[in-house]
Amino acid sequence: MRKRSRPAALAPLLLVLALATAVSGCGSDGGGDGSDAKAANGGAANEVPATHSIPRLVSVTDKSLPIEPYLPSDDEAQSFEQAAAKLRTRCMAGFGFTYNTPAPLNAYHPQSRTQLRYGSTDAKETATHGYKPAGSQGAGRTSRTRPQELSPQESIALNGTDDPTVKPGSAEARGGQIVGGKKVPRGGCVGEAARKLGGGAPQSYGEAPVATKINTDSWARSYNDKRVRAAFAKWSGCMKKQGYDYADPMKAGDDPRWQKSEYASAEEKRVATADAECKASNNVVGIWFTVECAYQNQMIEANAEALAEVKKQRERQLKALAGVN
Repeated sequence: MRKRSRPAALAPLLLVLALATAVSGCGSDGGGDGSDAKAANGGAANEVPATHSIPRLVSVTDKSLPIEPYLPSDDEAQSFEQAAAKLRTRCMAGFGFTYNTPAPLNAYHPQSRTQLRYGSTDAKETATHGYKPAGSQGAGRTSRTRPQELSPQESIALNGTDDPTVKPGSAEARGGQIVGGKKVPRGGCVGEAARKLGGGAPQSYGEAPVATKINTDSWARSYNDKRVRAAFAKWSGCMKKQGYDYADPMKAGDDPRWQKSEYASAEEKRVATADAECKASNNVVGIWFTVECAYQNQMIEANAEALAEVKKQRERQLKALAGVN
């Protein structure tokens, strides 16, 4: 459910940013005419949004982005997955099968969506953990040794198809087969659970595509914005004075050397700490966060109608979630 068009630049050991619902914490309005927002949906992008004041920020962990009210929080996302697992188990029991959804991967959850969005910013933490925050070690490992093996009939009941070319639980998995004297629902038990929690959303429960696209596109556009690139140039100069040659903070965080171990080396800790200190001294986070907020506000304005429907869908989904016990 969580994807980035680099909405965060973290070592691959980390998962995508946590989804935190909150009131916008940005300090500037969008400006421009909304053409960048149209670009999020395939339109032309010619106008750069204005920023009126840029605060000095070392961290934005306690701040939020304008798009967040349209996205499920991390707790909500986990609750939806737990509810879906419960509904799938009940559905399978109706066909006479005992089924338990495989345990999820051990995931690292940042404190907020913004904590690591612009890379590591806490020099005290990087001195100990480098680019791998405390608690991220072991992220991505599954707690199950083996997935549950399904018989052909169980697989049909669960997924709505036995065709390997069809995505399990999807609309293309038409169901209709008779298993244990019962008709398999469209998409099988996976599809049925998704519909019950979907609130009428075509993409099922979870993130709405328009909100996800704004969230990822705003990061990419702000990353390439001339104001942010100017901050990167100053950051790069600061890093060079300490003996490190990186064009921008993302290049430092994604250095292939850091991917060789889930624990930070002494060199990684030194680089990550210099990175955080150079971000702070050149206000990289304050500039980047403010510019990205401007892009998001612009995109939200241009997609107001679609996002209004997203909010309604979220209300229906949360109501459906509350009904699963």
